[in-house]
Amino acid sequence: SVQISGLRLLISLFRAFGSQLDATINDGTSVLEQYSSQIISAVKHALNSESLLNESVPGTAFHRLFSTGCEALFVMISEKLISDPIAMRRLLQPVLLGATETPSVPFPTGDENESALWMSSSHITDDSRSYPLFRLSKLCFLSKVSMLIALGEIHIEQSKLSIVASELEKEETGRAIHCAAAAIDGFLLQDSQQSQSNNTISRPGLTYKNTTDLDGSVQEALIENWPMLSASAISSIIKAIKAGDSESEETKSLQVWLSKLTPLMVTGLRNSLSSLHLGDKKPSSEHSSSQTAALCVYAVRLLVRDNECVAEGLCPNELGDVANIVTESVIFRVLGSKRSLSQDDEILVQQSCGLIAQLCKECYAIGVDAAILTRSVVTPLVTLQEKREMEPNHGIIISSCIRSSQSLLQSHPEEGRAELEKALVQLVLTLLIDEPEEEIKAACLSLLQACCQETTLSHEEWGQIANYSATHALWDAWAVLCLSLPSGYGIKCSIDAIKTQLQDLQSGPRHAAALVALRSALHSAIAEDSSVLSYVLQSVGFEILQLLRAHGVRVLSGPGFDENRVTVCAESVKVNLMAFQYLISASKEEDKSVSFISALFEILVESISFNGLPNHPSGKKGADETIGRMCAQVFVHVVRTAPMLFKSTMVAISPESRAVLESAVRADMSGYAAPKRVTKKKISLKGFVR
Repeated sequence: SVQISGLRLLISLFRAFGSQLDATINDGTSVLEQYSSQIISAVKHALNSESLLNESVPGTAFHRLFSTGCEALFVMISEKLISDPIAMRRLLQPVLLGATETPSVPFPTGDENESALWMSSSHITDDSRSYPLFRLSKLCFLSKVSMLIALGEIHIEQSKLSIVASELEKEETGRAIHCAAAAIDGFLLQDSQQSQSNNTISRPGLTYKNTTDLDGSVQEALIENWPMLSASAISSIIKAIKAGDSESEETKSLQVWLSKLTPLMVTGLRNSLSSLHLGDKKPSSEHSSSQTAALCVYAVRLLVRDNECVAEGLCPNELGDVANIVTESVIFRVLGSKRSLSQDDEILVQQSCGLIAQLCKECYAIGVDAAILTRSVVTPLVTLQEKREMEPNHGIIISSCIRSSQSLLQSHPEEGRAELEKALVQLVLTLLIDEPEEEIKAACLSLLQACCQETTLSHEEWGQIANYSATHALWDAWAVLCLSLPSGYGIKCSIDAIKTQLQDLQSGPRHAAALVALRSALHSAIAEDSSVLSYVLQSVGFEILQLLRAHGVRVLSGPGFDENRVTVCAESVKVNLMAFQYLISASKEEDKSVSFISALFEILVESISFNGLPNHPSGKKGADETIGRMCAQVFVHVVRTAPMLFKSTMVAISPESRAVLESAVRADMSGYAAPKRVTKKKISLKGFVR
């Protein structure tokens, strides 16, 4: 009809211009926003087609008009064309299913309960074969919205998301059962069509008496949407089982439905991956093979995560095969391709990685062969290690494989654990050397920490790893190792490497990173063993003071140095203040304390002379008053903490340094007030009397 054709034209416009902004307003408003009232009116008219049942004798045109209206409403939601929450709630009302339409019934074993699942008409209609489109369109719409939100394919503002979520929760269990029945029928219709080619065989279903009772459009909708319906049903049924009593009849009935859906999703996963073509640009109106595969993977992932909800359990061998298929068809294919991925492809990759991660987490609970999962997890990492190049879409795979390997390691039996642990540690360090993106880096550090906490390696071996990390400036990994090893052990094992890093005067960023890591590790270590600080200062104390002076007076300058000056000075000052606190609490020899403090003061005075203080600039090129203020605060801290030691130090330093120090202390205590300017009196020539 003209109405249906007009709606389909609107849907095409939604997809083409829904994300286009109005350049005349320039406030983030869509170009279609000014037509929202007409658009909502047209879609609302289509969704009200079902209400004509009580006013006239609706025919095929009304059934299909309603189905098209549901499709238009979904596109409006996904393209964020509904800005008014009240309008959103009103548009959702015609597509909701009440308790009388979706009663909760057990899986039919005979003729009982079949009629409760049928989508037959209780009204007079001139085309009963297309009438099921009313209920089926509602089921498909609600399933599509819930699943694509769960998969992250559509994003809705929080205010509207809460409205959609509240509406989806109504009669969720009953709707899930009817979605499951429709999904089973759609799967069987697809299987029947594929096996019999064009020969149509009349057969009964759960939602209809006979295939001859269904219009071609109804059969197409069942076949096209069965993965969506099945995934939505599995999600809602698992939710209901977890919320209910495990011994109740309703829970047992839901478990039966779940057991019927499980083989469908596994078979659907196999079929969709066998025909998968990553990178294909299909029209958004079509269901891509990637979207179908993503739905199947998502559903299997839910079944693995909540395997205790499945009454008959999951077959370990079947799940092992699924892991192999997903790894070969998705993960390896993406790693071996440089083609850009569509949104559906990216979601499939995310769900595939999530499934492998879930299997690794639950492998011993459900009995999946750990060797299969180890291959799925380690092989992509080894491939990346050999290629040493990463495409933008590889990051999620690598980070997921690292997290999955952590799950396998934590549940790995003692036999063979040491070899796996060594291989993973080596792999982590290799990945970190290549400076990966933050997601991969965080996964590597988490795996390294897990290896340290429950390790089969000796302290000596971990000491060598800590030394390797410091040598290659892997300071984040080094910090993880120092926290996991006995207090100060990691620092002592790698002190020579730290000294080499601090002695390298050609790299400003290296100084900053090394000092930050060293100060953080010292702060944690001295809480248990303060003598570590003495060991560190004896080894690298000179280098720290050297860097404080070199960066403080800008001996080292240029790219890589100027942007790290404040950080290097701040970290050097913090380490020296830790040394000061240690000296006044542990050392009884005042001469040694005075020698250390006087040497520190001379460097700080030189930095203040070069950088100046707030409201007291030095005027020198490259001066930074922040550094001068930092140095002045050290003087004030010492005079307040150890006044007698401060007085002794004042005697030991030169008169010129003493003058700068005293002015700095006064300036800091006065809040760096601007100096008062002396105003000269003006002579009034007019008032001059001879």
